[in-house]
Amino acid sequence: MAAQERRVPLVNFNKEYREVGDEIRQAIDRVCESGWYVLGEEVKGFEQEFAEYIGVDHAVGVASGTDAITLALKALGIKEGDGVVVPANVYPSAFGVAHSGAILQLADVSPDTLNLTVRTLGKAVNEETRAVLAVHLYGNPVNIKEVSDYCKNKGLFLIEDCAQATGALYGVKKVGSFGDISCFSFYPTKNLGALGDGGAVVTNNEQLAEKVRLWRMYGETERYESQLVGHNSRLDEIQAAILRAKLKHVDKWNHKRRAIAERYGNEFSKIPVTPVHDTSLGKAVYHLFVVRAPDRERLVGHLREKGVAVGVHYPQPIHLTKSFAHLGYRLGDFPVSEEASRLVLSLPCHPQMEEADIEQVVEAVKSFYSK
Repeated sequence: MAAQERRVPLVNFNKEYREVGDEIRQAIDRVCESGWYVLGEEVKGFEQEFAEYIGVDHAVGVASGTDAITLALKALGIKEGDGVVVPANVYPSAFGVAHSGAILQLADVSPDTLNLTVRTLGKAVNEETRAVLAVHLYGNPVNIKEVSDYCKNKGLFLIEDCAQATGALYGVKKVGSFGDISCFSFYPTKNLGALGDGGAVVTNNEQLAEKVRLWRMYGETERYESQLVGHNSRLDEIQAAILRAKLKHVDKWNHKRRAIAERYGNEFSKIPVTPVHDTSLGKAVYHLFVVRAPDRERLVGHLREKGVAVGVHYPQPIHLTKSFAHLGYRLGDFPVSEEASRLVLSLPCHPQMEEADIEQVVEAVKSFYSK
């Protein structure tokens, strides 16, 4: 009964706050003392520091990761009727593309990594395609060099969706530094999370960065001088200040995530759960530690009885949701994504986990298969 009473959450915001609470309070106080809450010095400071961290020339703070995708596409000149290739298994990314007016062209994914590959995206590309959205799912890097080379050869824009992959490396470079433009989310659960919503668009192209700045603020070049029908999508000063404080810790936190993931991989090597990752391309950051689990629903019930929180990312591929039924795809069109939706299971893997938490997860999973 003791193990059941002790709970292991998927994330632990309380512990994180106890770790960095002093820095967060100082950051908030700094903003409140300044009397400036939107698009001020904290946003500028964070944009500079985040661009340097990713290894690009420009970063633009926006209101969310979804908005980051929409504004990135608009900055690239993607318009209604243009095609954008999107992996079929990544539900949240689809909305940013849809709000841009583009047509979602779904592609299946690798059965090993559940990421887009040149082979899978090539089946989706046609004469309407203008861009590819490469999602570094669960914090595992896409083979972004191959995808980038493919896009250059085909004359397509490459957008990296790094919402789950802040700090991940492809080779020795951070993801987000390969595409024409790249998008990040700072939703609280992310590896670098705000205390609310937030996002960023990064690029090495100054003109694209300026276009994103234009789109995020009503299309204004000067106050009340609107050049286009822009959005209201701003990262606020308080969230920017908090992100500046937490950015100093993200590499340390990612290192802890990798250590937990390695432990799980070793512990689960002789039971029928298969981790979804590929360590050959660089360094993953394990926003989520995801396994394929036969008999998932029974395992979920067992883990919850043992006090272990779990998640499913994601229970439906894009084409089987009601919101995207109009795309005209059918069951069976994307078999890898469909199978993944029935098997994937996310286990706790966050930097606030203690040894007892890790042991509880390991023993709970193993005990299910020892019955």
